[in-house]
Amino acid sequence: MHGQNVDFKVDYESFLSKHDMLWDLVPDKWQTAPYSGNGNVGFLLYQSPEEKDNVISLHIGRHDYYDHREAETKADEMLWIKRSRLPLGHFKLKSKGKITGVDMRLDLWNAELTGTIKTSKGSYKIKGLTHSANDIIYFETDTKDETVEITWHAEAPIPPVYEVLKSGGGPKGGTWDKMRAVTLEMAPQPTFSKKNGYNFCYQPLYDNRGETTTGYKIIGNPSGKQQLIASVHHSFPEHNSLEIVTNNLETAEVLIKDTNFISTHQKWWHEYYPLSFVTINDAEKESFYWIQMYKLGSASRGNGPILDLMGPWYNRTFWPMVWGDLNVQLIYWTHLTANRMSIGESLPNNIDKYAKNLEDNVPKHWKNSAAVAALMPQDLIAYNGSKVPDMLAWILNDYWLHLQFSGDDSRMRDKLFPILKKTVNSYLNYIKENPVDAEDGKIHIKYSWSPEYKPGRGQDINFTLALIRWSFQTLIDIDNQHHINDPLKKEWQHVLDNLVDFQIDKNGLMVGKDRPFANPHRHYSHLLAFYPLMVITPEKEEDKKLLRTSLDHWLDVTFNSGKKIKAMPVTGYTATGASSMYANLGDAEKAYYYLDFLIKHKNISSTTMYSEGKINPVIESPLSFATSLHDMMLQSWGGKIRVFPASPKKWKDVAFHDLRTQGAFLVSAKKIDGNTEFVSVKSLKGNACIVQVDFENPQFYINGKSISVNKSADGSYNINLKKDESVIITSKSLKQTDLSIIELPKSEAEQNLFGYGKKTKRLPGHDYYSSY
Repeated sequence: MHGQNVDFKVDYESFLSKHDMLWDLVPDKWQTAPYSGNGNVGFLLYQSPEEKDNVISLHIGRHDYYDHREAETKADEMLWIKRSRLPLGHFKLKSKGKITGVDMRLDLWNAELTGTIKTSKGSYKIKGLTHSANDIIYFETDTKDETVEITWHAEAPIPPVYEVLKSGGGPKGGTWDKMRAVTLEMAPQPTFSKKNGYNFCYQPLYDNRGETTTGYKIIGNPSGKQQLIASVHHSFPEHNSLEIVTNNLETAEVLIKDTNFISTHQKWWHEYYPLSFVTINDAEKESFYWIQMYKLGSASRGNGPILDLMGPWYNRTFWPMVWGDLNVQLIYWTHLTANRMSIGESLPNNIDKYAKNLEDNVPKHWKNSAAVAALMPQDLIAYNGSKVPDMLAWILNDYWLHLQFSGDDSRMRDKLFPILKKTVNSYLNYIKENPVDAEDGKIHIKYSWSPEYKPGRGQDINFTLALIRWSFQTLIDIDNQHHINDPLKKEWQHVLDNLVDFQIDKNGLMVGKDRPFANPHRHYSHLLAFYPLMVITPEKEEDKKLLRTSLDHWLDVTFNSGKKIKAMPVTGYTATGASSMYANLGDAEKAYYYLDFLIKHKNISSTTMYSEGKINPVIESPLSFATSLHDMMLQSWGGKIRVFPASPKKWKDVAFHDLRTQGAFLVSAKKIDGNTEFVSVKSLKGNACIVQVDFENPQFYINGKSISVNKSADGSYNINLKKDESVIITSKSLKQTDLSIIELPKSEAEQNLFGYGKKTKRLPGHDYYSSY
């Protein structure tokens, strides 16, 4: 095909079927279970160790099911035990015979689980999904020489950390001992009722602060075909969960009766997947990537809660909420380049919604200021005291990135600017209240924290300096762009001009003043100025050298020092952070090495889930794999689009369609046998784009006509594009360019590489979580 535009022809159904997850082993924990969700409710199907051998359960979760206990004072919020995610319950599927095996498939394209559960007496077919547009879980069983009884079992809403502390576990000292000494009054027992053929389980929370109703109906015959429809709603401060659940069940019954239930569910997914496309001659990486797209679509919705560490899939965890010192930030990078913008709206939307709570997280005398603690419930009530507002500043970098990628200038001015200004006011208040008398006359930051590093507390911490530089500069940039002329602008500039420099030694960026980077550390907090903030970029040779030295040193100490530390020294996000940073330095092979390292990390399960300490879900690590892969193919920091900036030699053939960049451009590109065939850039807003390609003497075409473009001193090209106009960049004439994008072929052995069964035994995570 030699037309004038990219010829995109991919059959997503056929393409994604090669990445469906398969099970031929019985899943017995959440890490090996099939998962389904719609951003708020969802289920996992697995046989718990404590269950009888003829029972397998649908474990139901609801993403926004949090406790709402009141704190006596702001300093006494005890979020870990008073404001955490709560367990919900499960449906038991009980057969006559013992379960002897399974043959199941998670169909990504239709977001549906199908298959057969085999027993010593017979078997039963299953089909399950979480409706994409209604909070309904649907599950059907169809028996052969079997009977399947379905029963609901509510779980008590006990905060998981409270259970651990009361049993003598968990850290000792300080806050932990305070929480251990508290006796929480428990919520009342649930009450059960029936109405109009529906069964209801009503669970009020302690002191009537919040309530959850689970409603369900089972239609059919346990010895034949039966259907379960279930809905869950959590409400606070309203008391309307019963009405909403009833309404959801009635809606589902109408859709089923009109045979629209499945088609209305599929519609969302069939519009979601084609938003962008990626294919690589590396089946395992391609597969892992697309499963993350399924997982993200199952775990997040723009109008839903902030994606915490679990999404809709609850597990008793020591980290039962939103973590703001890295986890939430990583989650909200994935949707950007993938051009799946709407599912990433939940972060900016909730920041806008709860902006007042952010202002209440600082001392009363700090006027017009905002902050948030390192961990937080969904409503962002998490007192930060009179400390630096680092966690909120970093979360706002995600908000800013979202607007950069969507090209939403008015929201930048009207929503982000005010909350970022309040965050910066917290920095100004901190600096004023904590002066440091220094001979150099610079502004120093007396005391802050480099997350998770030990010893990471002290003066002039690079993590904090990076966030101050980014937030103050961003305010000035927005002010300049929109001619706001804010009265505080001079003060912001004064801080930038006089702030102490980053702390650096022969090994690059230090942790802070008199704090060299010397201990293994999974977190890259001291490197934040590089990634993701790009306050120091690799554009200048001396900066690139500094960043390379810092990155190499971080990984060398973390992997090779032999020092023992309590926390896992190398986690999933250690690998993806390293991969993205090497990609930003243009080192494709190292970027690939760490991308591969993630899949081989034992804590990545065969279903691409991830946990630490074996039980604590941390959803962001596998999701950030997609971010690293994006960074290898396409980068757009600093106002420049870089195509294939770090594409490894192994990926000889690779193509992507409609990946998104900052400035709201959609980019498509393709390599054939290691050489870039073409790059296409479309402007969604109509403005100039600066592009860097990885081949010599590019030719430029708009609407099939050749145009001349001058090369800048840095090797990039500046092209003016009208709204919805595209430029095609190729190394030869347009007629000779292959503008087609199709899926790359996969052999039988390269298909369906994840799930839980024979094929997943190659993965270290299979053994790590396996009971077989």
